[in-house]
Order: sequence, then C-alpha cells, then structure tokens
Amino acid sequence: MTFDAEKGSILENARAAGMPAPFACKAGVDVGAEIGLPAALRAGQERIELVVVGAHLEGLPLNPQLQSLGANLVDRTRTAADYRLFALPDTSPPKPGLSRDPGFVGPGVEVEIWSLEPAAFGRFVAAIPAPLGIGKICLSDGRRVSGFLCESNALNGAKDITKWGGWRNYLASASIQ
Repeated sequence: MTFDAEKGSILENARAAGMPAPFACKAGVDVGAEIGLPAALRAGQERIELVVVGAHLEGLPLNPQLQSLGANLVDRTRTAADYRLFALPDTSPPKPGLSRDPGFVGPGVEVEIWSLEPAAFGRFVAAIPAPLGIGKICLSDGRRVSGFLCESNALNGAKDITKWGGWRNYLASASIQ
C-alpha cells in the first residue's frame, strides 16, 4: 500500500486500498508505526522536527539553509547526558559532530529543534555532507527527535568540546583564546 496524505489517515488509506478492517484498525496498536511511518505523518502533522547542534543554529552561517526551506524554530533544549560534542577538523564553515556515548555522563549539549514540511525535510537531508547524517537524538526530557549525528570514524583526532555544553559556547571560548 502507498500512503497518500491527500486521502487522510492510515485508516482511510487502508480502506481506499481495500484492506480488511482488522489490519486497518487494530485496537490499541499504532498501525502507522508498525509499517514505519514517521510519527509526524501518523499524527496528521504536516511538519517534521529536526535537531540542530552546530552551524545550523539560529544566527550561525548555515541557518539560512533551514530558513530558505521555510523551517520554524520550535524549541531550544539539551540532549540527554550521554552525548559528546566534537569540533570537526577541516570543515568550512566550522562544524561540530555529535555522538552518543552510552555510559558517559556529561552536561548534555545545547540544541535547537526546527520544523520543516516533509518535502523540505527530504531536500535538506539529501544535501547533508558526510560525515554528518540524521539519526534519532534523545533529549534531556526523554523525547527522541531526528537530528544531526556524526559518523564515528570522523571523530578520530577531533577535539572533544563537550565540556563547553554546546557549539555557541565553544565558538565564544575559541574566539577569546
């Protein structure tokens, strides 16, 4: 079955495809989750949230990429305590890499949550250069939101800047050193 947002809910799409009611409406089961639809689409929302941690933060050099896609700032928060932040070498503009380190207990990392329409989210993600990518990030309040993560091989030799608590604080400290 192909999900057609124009037809409405998962149930409406299942009925339109001639699927039996037991599949389309299992009591207490999120069928959309079972078939892998993002939570934003299952809930009928028209936007997808994205966690940014570095050069895409408001006012920083890559933020216009988000704004040009109609992104809206939703929240400023922190990751859970088991994330580390690294200054990636040889990136222009300078960029950090975020990595989860189970068992590590740090201050959490300052992040922003932006929302984009699904098509804009797709265009944005398609343009992200390696070693960065999108994965689920656990926030300090327990939410899991899609956001920037870094491939582990790119962290070899990168400077661990977790103690600054975020990219802005690191940039400010680097400018006075």
